[in-house]
Amino acid sequence: MIAVDTNVLLRYLLEPTDVRNPAWQATAAVATINSADSVFLSDIVLAETEWVLETAFELNKTEIHHALKQLACNTRFHFEDWNALLCALMDYKEYPNVDFSDCLIARRANSKGAKTLYSFESRKKLGALPVVTSLEKP
Repeated sequence: MIAVDTNVLLRYLLEPTDVRNPAWQATAAVATINSADSVFLSDIVLAETEWVLETAFELNKTEIHHALKQLACNTRFHFEDWNALLCALMDYKEYPNVDFSDCLIARRANSKGAKTLYSFESRKKLGALPVVTSLEKP
């Protein structure tokens, strides 16, 4: 098993090549991942990937969900907690105001036994998730 950083995963995922995704890096990323029996993707790599796809590459939520779901369903890739990842992907699709990273944080906490995740995020954003309680100014 190998592990890859966000910058390698992004070059594996993104086509076509451009200034932000040079051909040599895309080729190296694809060759590295395709030659591995298995590839570990940490929660941090997944969260960073979502953020970069949204902010730098301006992909919409449906496109990001599709890319992350393809990774989750590919048996070459291994994750910190596959069940929590799948639940986070369902939440990400269901709740339009919630970022994938927040869904993953909530589901990973829940998988470790936390019944509630407290946050200062607004109820409109993160509070939509059933396991999150938004703290408000008294």
